[in-house]
Amino acid sequence: MRGNSARHDHEASFTPLNHVTVNGEQYSKQSTRTICGVKTKIVVAAILLILLLVILTAAIVMIAVASTEKSANKSSSNTDSEEEATSSSITIPAVNRVACPLKSASACVRGGCLYSNVDTRGQPVPRSVPKCFYPSDTFSLSPDSNIGRSSQASSAPSITAQLTQSDNNVITLSIDTSTSEYTSNVTKRQTQTNSDSENYNYQITYDRSFGFNITRLKEVIFGLNSIDNLHVMKNFVSISITVPRYSVAFGLGKFDRLEKMFDGSTYTMWTRREEEGAHPFVLLLSRNGTASGLYVDSPRPMDITLQRGYKINVVILCDNFKIRFFTGPSMAEVVKQYWSIIGTPSRPPYWGLGHFFGGDKMTTYQDLTVLMRNNFTDLQSLPVEGIMLPRGMNENSLPFSLSPEIMNYTEELSQHKLIRFITTVPPGITGGTPSAMLESGESMNVFISRTTDDGDTLQGYYGDQLTKYPDFSAPNTASWWYNNLTKYSAWYGFYLTQNTPFSQVNGSVGVCPDLVADINLATDLLKLRNLEENTLCLSGISKKGTQLDLHNRFSVLQAKTTHSSLKPFSVSKQPLVVSDATSPGSGTYSGHFHDSNTDGLLGLKAALNQLVTYNFLGVTIVGANLCTKEFSTPSACEKWYYLSVISPLAWSSSKGIPHLFLGDAAYRQRISNTLQFRQSLLPYHYDALYKAHVNSEVPLRFLSFDYPTDETAALYQDQVLLGDAILYTPILRSGDEFRVSYLPAGTWCNWVDGSCYTGPTEVKVMGVTAPARFTFLKGGTVVVTQNSANTTHDSREQKVRLIVVLDDSGRANSTRFFDDGITANTLDTQYYTLINYAVQDRTLTVTLPQKGYRGGVMKMQYERILIYGLKRKVVSAVRVDRNEQVRVSSLSAGDTTYFKMILSDTNAEIELNQSFELQWELADE
Repeated sequence: MRGNSARHDHEASFTPLNHVTVNGEQYSKQSTRTICGVKTKIVVAAILLILLLVILTAAIVMIAVASTEKSANKSSSNTDSEEEATSSSITIPAVNRVACPLKSASACVRGGCLYSNVDTRGQPVPRSVPKCFYPSDTFSLSPDSNIGRSSQASSAPSITAQLTQSDNNVITLSIDTSTSEYTSNVTKRQTQTNSDSENYNYQITYDRSFGFNITRLKEVIFGLNSIDNLHVMKNFVSISITVPRYSVAFGLGKFDRLEKMFDGSTYTMWTRREEEGAHPFVLLLSRNGTASGLYVDSPRPMDITLQRGYKINVVILCDNFKIRFFTGPSMAEVVKQYWSIIGTPSRPPYWGLGHFFGGDKMTTYQDLTVLMRNNFTDLQSLPVEGIMLPRGMNENSLPFSLSPEIMNYTEELSQHKLIRFITTVPPGITGGTPSAMLESGESMNVFISRTTDDGDTLQGYYGDQLTKYPDFSAPNTASWWYNNLTKYSAWYGFYLTQNTPFSQVNGSVGVCPDLVADINLATDLLKLRNLEENTLCLSGISKKGTQLDLHNRFSVLQAKTTHSSLKPFSVSKQPLVVSDATSPGSGTYSGHFHDSNTDGLLGLKAALNQLVTYNFLGVTIVGANLCTKEFSTPSACEKWYYLSVISPLAWSSSKGIPHLFLGDAAYRQRISNTLQFRQSLLPYHYDALYKAHVNSEVPLRFLSFDYPTDETAALYQDQVLLGDAILYTPILRSGDEFRVSYLPAGTWCNWVDGSCYTGPTEVKVMGVTAPARFTFLKGGTVVVTQNSANTTHDSREQKVRLIVVLDDSGRANSTRFFDDGITANTLDTQYYTLINYAVQDRTLTVTLPQKGYRGGVMKMQYERILIYGLKRKVVSAVRVDRNEQVRVSSLSAGDTTYFKMILSDTNAEIELNQSFELQWELADE
């Protein structure tokens, strides 16, 4: 359809998501037509014509009624005979039918399943009986002959199944349906090592049809009956895995709720919106407190259903894929096993944990200067690390294309004010204006193609311009990406936005080529009906497959290429890459920013679920948009900033040119206090992210993760654990004067006043405007903090504080990590320092088992040492290294049982890179 009128073109420009015009051609999601300028005579004529049509219609209806009466019996007879023909071919009793996931009759038959709404006797089946179901001779395997059987129909594929075990308690079921010929033979290959070995905590047993059970401590944690629960059709595989009854599920990259029940809910693994990831990983918590996990290792679209009856049903388009079973037995062990497959999370630069803000409507150098004038003239000790530059700041919306004027300005600010910049990278290369980046990409054939012919590039529509999308699976794309990035040497980090890849037209500008696979069947099969909505054709050609195979991998491939390209040229040496869409393995190269919080306080719980879920999915550098114009009240904005205390990313992106904290002085002070408290925790948070990278320890966790048998902890899933020491209770409601914090078993001391409690217990905490009051420290740990400043660079030049929290036996032990915060390979070069803090027999011993980094923050002195959890009130003497008296500046009771001791203004000036001992004596000894 062509748009020949100026009005039509004008309308199209205002509805780019539904109707766009490209080079005179219109591409619409729905066809619309405008009629205007109708004369009165034409209207009268139209009315007369309508009346005539009504009369003719009435006559036709009368004739049709008579005709219908004559043919009703014949039509009924045809329908009955069709049902009889269908039912006569059905030999499977209704009670034995296994549901095929194809819903419509035509899709059911096309997919090789059987469809009938009657039973073997011709009687209508009840609602509980599936009308679309598998044939009786669907694939099954025999362990005796290694040869199984599949449907004898020509549509049944050959399949190879292989079960293997590894030394890290991971079991892999590999299924191969990629053969181009369909046969009746099914081959089983089984590789089994001795599961009674001390390296395993499980056993595998097989039934007579290749079904298997994975048993741990006499409990079947995964079970597969291959006759009823494994079905291989021409276009898809359906497999149902039984899990322990009363299990609770976590994961799947969806954030509507943290816990996911086995209630029949289906989760489609397809990155169709930038705020959702495709993470086909399920973390399971059993009723007895043990854990297990399941990961469907395939980039193809799939549905995962948590079925009633405690089964996980996976429906996936046919291909090679693996299902990996993780046997735990703890949730921490399951995540470690999962990360051993997808990779451990990356470490951010220290400055990447700072507070950034920006506005997505900024487009010019003048906008940037206004932002600086509004917000950086008088910061009043407000921590602000830098600015997020939206994609509108890029010339022609191209990646790495800031104007020379903006480049010079940002470079000057970076050098003199230590303001850092995160630059937004769009998902494709726009072609509205010729560019060297587009031309070089075309000459190198780096774009996703329509066909295998060179130069036949698939085009979408993004930012009101024709757009081509890089094929990040191609080997030469990395060098092309790198060459364009190096045009400017002052990059700090990149935000990869809408990298699904996103397009404003479905599929392509033009007709999508057909796929070998039956995509109509795929959309019938999957809950998601239109896989090409706002993205490229599934038939788009990349070097390593079609978009059907690589769509879910686009985000991780782009992040990997950007991370490796930025590393040599990043000003900070350690690159920071953050993306919208994610998939398994993304966390190895990038973080995730959630930029769709438009519902104020209602979105807080979903954002908290997101933070926690992404952490065990392996994306630990994560954060939500803190405060935008959608948050209409200061109270709502405050709560979002409270959430930033536990978020590695603290980004605030508004809809215009932001002017931070316009409001009364008290409001600004509360926001400032929250950000200062957050920044004081950065040394501890940085250490937690290091341990995630090196030891596969999940930094941010819900209470049941660490306390799986505590039934009360399961009711407080809006509380989180950060690292090994901190329990934090976010404020998720407005107007509350107090909040109840639940403290699990052990000793817990309040951050503000050092008052200690023995859990499990509930504590009512007053003063919801001070998030530090809702922060508790676990007994037996040691935390290093640092005074806040305007930037992370300045804060690392401040003195440090040490908080020692004794457990019930009077002991504590923690090891903390330090490096320069910007060098990328500090672990490889051992350019870092580890400090161990251990308390036993009223002696704090500080040692440095690794001391490769001695400068910078390591030169800072201890300003204060706080010891919480002392059980006796009077301290008579404190010594450093056995001979140096230390003044006790204050001593106060926390409650009737515990006391705290605060040491400050020490006679000895102790630096962070020094080993020392601190001893104290009690008055009655």
